[in-house]
Amino acid sequence: MPTYAAVTGAPTERTLAALGRSRLGGYLFPGADGRGSGVLFDPPRPRFGRISAGRLRNPAWDLAVELKETVWLLRDEQGGACATACFPGGGYLELGWAADWTPAGDPRQRDAQRAGWDKHCAEISRKAGLVPGAAGPLAEVRNDPAPDGSRPSGEDVLRRLCAVVGAPDTVVGQSLLEQAGPRGRDFVRFEAKGR
Repeated sequence: MPTYAAVTGAPTERTLAALGRSRLGGYLFPGADGRGSGVLFDPPRPRFGRISAGRLRNPAWDLAVELKETVWLLRDEQGGACATACFPGGGYLELGWAADWTPAGDPRQRDAQRAGWDKHCAEISRKAGLVPGAAGPLAEVRNDPAPDGSRPSGEDVLRRLCAVVGAPDTVVGQSLLEQAGPRGRDFVRFEAKGR
């Protein structure tokens, strides 16, 4: 998984304090001027030979509860990219971008698909507590193919999402599931404390 990370618009100091109670260790990347943070969590332990989606999501969800702010879990793999908004009051909603996504050819179906996407983004924006008017920019984070057949990569869409939610994109393209440590100098190590 080329990206397994979490981002939040919460101030760096609050995020680091909340990570002090994390069940997993990892690395924190402070945002510019202490605004926003990126987190690379150590890999969760596999159960029965695999790591379930819930076990991948839990560290970000725990962080959202501790911060009392939405935390976005970013994943990018061969089949596509996914951003899971983990809400501090419980629950989550996902945005997904399939690597082979192609809008419907029929204009009515395409319009219906787009209306559904826009509605979903508006719901996520509202539940995530994003600034008013963020639903439109969030809905524009898409990977529709261009007329020449090219399309934004999973990393491209995740970086655009980070810009919309006010978080640094330095963790995009990084995963402690595949690398021993973070790329970059500004990361701060935090250790698991458990509960």
